[in-house]
Amino acid sequence: MDTKKLSISLLILLMASSVQYSEAKMTKEAHALYQQACNYEYKSDYNTAISIIQKAIAINGDDAMLYTKIAGLYSDIGSYEEALGAYKKAIKLRPNDAFIYISIGNILQTLGDYENAYNSYMQAQQIYPEYKYNYLNLANIEYFRKNYKKAIEYYNTFLSAYPEHQEASENLANVYYASNQPDKACDIYANVYKKYPTAFKDYANYGMALFDTKQYQAAVEILEKALVDNPENEAVLAKLALSYQNIDENEKAFATYQQVFKLNPKLVVLKFDYANLLGNMGKYDAAIEQYKEYLSAYPDDANAYRNLGLVYKKLDNNELALFNFEKSYSKDSSNVETKKELALCYHKKQDYVNALKYYDFALKTEPDNYELLANKALTLHAMDNYVAAIEIYKELLDKQPNDRIKQNLAAASIAYGYDLYEKQDYGQAILYFEDAINLDKNEASAYFGYAQANEKMGCIETALGSYEKAVSLAPSNPDYVKTLKEFKQKNKDIIAKGGVPEETVPLTTSSAATKSLSDAASLKTTEAQPLSYDELIKKGDEAYKQQKYEDAIDFYTKAVVFKPEDKVTMLKIANTYKLLGNNAKAISFYDKLLTIDANNTDALFNKGLVLANQKNYDEAINCFNSVIKLSPDYPYAYYSIGMAYEQKEDIEKALEYYYLYSGLEKDEKMLNVVNQKIKQLEK
Repeated sequence: MDTKKLSISLLILLMASSVQYSEAKMTKEAHALYQQACNYEYKSDYNTAISIIQKAIAINGDDAMLYTKIAGLYSDIGSYEEALGAYKKAIKLRPNDAFIYISIGNILQTLGDYENAYNSYMQAQQIYPEYKYNYLNLANIEYFRKNYKKAIEYYNTFLSAYPEHQEASENLANVYYASNQPDKACDIYANVYKKYPTAFKDYANYGMALFDTKQYQAAVEILEKALVDNPENEAVLAKLALSYQNIDENEKAFATYQQVFKLNPKLVVLKFDYANLLGNMGKYDAAIEQYKEYLSAYPDDANAYRNLGLVYKKLDNNELALFNFEKSYSKDSSNVETKKELALCYHKKQDYVNALKYYDFALKTEPDNYELLANKALTLHAMDNYVAAIEIYKELLDKQPNDRIKQNLAAASIAYGYDLYEKQDYGQAILYFEDAINLDKNEASAYFGYAQANEKMGCIETALGSYEKAVSLAPSNPDYVKTLKEFKQKNKDIIAKGGVPEETVPLTTSSAATKSLSDAASLKTTEAQPLSYDELIKKGDEAYKQQKYEDAIDFYTKAVVFKPEDKVTMLKIANTYKLLGNNAKAISFYDKLLTIDANNTDALFNKGLVLANQKNYDEAINCFNSVIKLSPDYPYAYYSIGMAYEQKEDIEKALEYYYLYSGLEKDEKMLNVVNQKIKQLEK
């Protein structure tokens, strides 16, 4: 903004408006001297002009025009105090001359006395409100005083009278930019630049406003122009480097950063973005150095710690990555990306308790994130919390088919099946082995577990077929071969009498399709002739294997009519409803089973799981406590109570039951998991 140029132009206006008024009072001798002074002024001989005006004042000291002339001359040579003194004498002679106040305001503005300059302009405004040019003076002074709202008001008033005034338009844009309104600044800069491309001069601010509005490509073009006149402008170079970086012109960004740091090596605030660039360019060691230098000046910047952690992650240094992610989290616990990275680091470290904690934190922000849910399920799986893992795997498969998730679900179902088998819960183990077989028809361990559980349930023919299937899939497994041989020897009489039915293992998809006609015929037969209890159970099992869960429930329900106290079938019905997500029905059948056998720990425990899934933690805890009363050494009941109290945020009670669980559990892996959970909760 050229305030001196503006001052001179206004003084010319002042003189033009004052000549006629003053000539009437000025003596001929004084007027002649005035004319001589004007001639010397024209020749830029200001000192001679001043001497002549002083002579005129000595002759005619009551003429305001002589004082305004000498004041202007003093101003031209930079003698502002003398100029102000002359203007003050002029204003005494002509107290209502607005232009004298404007001239005084110009000098005060040049001296940086913005408060008195503003008062002088306002005095002129009161005397001559119709003079619109004074709004530019008021706008400029408010801009200097950082009263941006008033500056914008005055610039707009001025531009309503002089819409083509380039300097005022650019200054208005500068005010918008200074008042953090870069979008409005860009609109005005663009308009002025379009109208006056050769006269435009505010390339620096225009370019930075474009950067702030994320118009990086356009910012590059304008900032490059700004550097033509001032190639060592640090602010412009910095914004240009960042603009190159944002449009992936990494080599140009790198070179521009080098220029910036050559000019100012201590410009630490820029080293964060520079480090980001180095990391993206694969210059990891240099990036680490820059992040550390930045953090020494800004130790509370969570983003810097996170990005440093990402570099260490790329270098496969999990410990240092984890350290920096933890630092980032301590500075800003709300960033979901940091939570994800922490979860992945702890997962990689096999610290599953902490991994699960951070997966849960991240899922509060992104509850439908497929990858987060998949990783949480993997963590639960690794912690042997098969039920929770299976539930998530199934939820994910409902959303989107995924072979990896399907394989994990099969593996978790097999593992839980064996877990239930070890607890002698053979009926429920069969259901999970069946699920695994339906997911993966070629998994030998699923058939083997299915065979073992059926053998325990007395289903010899089904067990034989499943053992043979397991051996056919894994003929080199000595345990499978040996077990089949021993099984045949032990049950040779039963096998000899009954033979082995054609289909003794869960149906494959293809066999289910080919049997559709026979199934239909079977249903017709059912209508004509009621099925027996054994036939209903068999039909129910076949429907379950084909994942026709509603049909399975129908057959099982008809079967219990024959044997109302059939606890195994009642448990199958309840568990199938649980599988379908029909919690109300599942609880109803668990309750029916409990009326038959109030001490059935399987029914009590599973009912507790359903209630916990419904977030009815108090009732769930009651069920688990009932299990403990009946079977004090049932470790998972203690664990489940601990989890329920943890969900209720009753950490003291949760710890109490986790401690009880750890005293019963023999599995080293699970003990480590629970001990880590205890340690975390005690922090």
